[in-house]
Amino acid sequence: MRISEAKQCIIELYKNTDCVTALVSERGVGKTSAFQQCAQELDIGYMGLYAAAMEGPDFMGLPDKDREKGITRYLAPQFLPTCTAVAEGIFPEKGLLVLEEINRVPTDTVSVLYPLLLERKINGHQLAEGWKIGVTMNPDTLNYAVNSLDDAMLDRFTAIEITANLDDYITYSLKNGPCDDVLDYLTACPDMLLRVKKAADSTATSKSPTPRGWSRVQQLLNNCSLPEKLMQELISGILGPETAASFFGYLKNREYTIPSAEQLVTDYNAVRPQMAKLTEGGRLDMLSLVLRKVVSLLDGSEIQCKNLDVMLSDLPEEVQLLFFKLLADAKPELFLGIAQQTSIFSTLSNQILQLLS
Repeated sequence: MRISEAKQCIIELYKNTDCVTALVSERGVGKTSAFQQCAQELDIGYMGLYAAAMEGPDFMGLPDKDREKGITRYLAPQFLPTCTAVAEGIFPEKGLLVLEEINRVPTDTVSVLYPLLLERKINGHQLAEGWKIGVTMNPDTLNYAVNSLDDAMLDRFTAIEITANLDDYITYSLKNGPCDDVLDYLTACPDMLLRVKKAADSTATSKSPTPRGWSRVQQLLNNCSLPEKLMQELISGILGPETAASFFGYLKNREYTIPSAEQLVTDYNAVRPQMAKLTEGGRLDMLSLVLRKVVSLLDGSEIQCKNLDVMLSDLPEEVQLLFFKLLADAKPELFLGIAQQTSIFSTLSNQILQLLS
């Protein structure tokens, strides 16, 4: 399942059930980010715990004497959004409590978590009604040092297996500091977004690309000024030497360059030759990336719409239709206002309606 699809499921499960949602995937695909984004979209709280670094007593809480009744009670852990903690304003009324790497948790700690995952309470402390639980885990393969969870534990989860998807990754990147060179390379070589190593190759020094790694590379390229040799060494340390060599080799030998999205919507004539080369070369993959970048910047201003109108008139019809679909999906509130300012909208309106229906 794609991350965008998994997020839809997480939101529906949060709203309508008490299920414990488990996201399962290879490393660096975005399990934690998916839960965080869902919390943001729902406008609720988020508490992430690296469960593998915690022990049973951390969850059980410290014992405290109740001298009046002659019994021992347990104090609730600081990180647990209990009914009392919510009532006292320590946590918001609603949220997601996510236990990271649940299948790296020591066996004796796993047994402590059973009542929390099944009954939403632990040692007399009830999880607040508006808080739901999620967990993340890597698959139980030779590539990962994880513990096998028994059927009793797995039965408590609604498991969702997610995979890396380039469209989802580009959408995420466009909102979080994109680097044109990286997105250009991945568009041309989508199989390099994630490479799953064979068990025999899984060592500390045999790194391979992941979406998380590519995000670090984008941050590095956007913010650091280093000689190419040093930059390649650093990227080798993130993605592995083979991927780094492939990436830099592509940048040196590529025939096309991706024009600046900002220039496309503010000074289109300055980058018109680059767009013409992509169109004449039939690079629909690159044109799709360009349109997604453009859509991410659109705010409906007059200058943008004027440049957009000229750009769309240069594109083949199938790419024009793709633009309107991307705009409707990403910014439905701006769709009609922007579309009506383009000269091709009236000509393509019937096809656009069919495409969007």
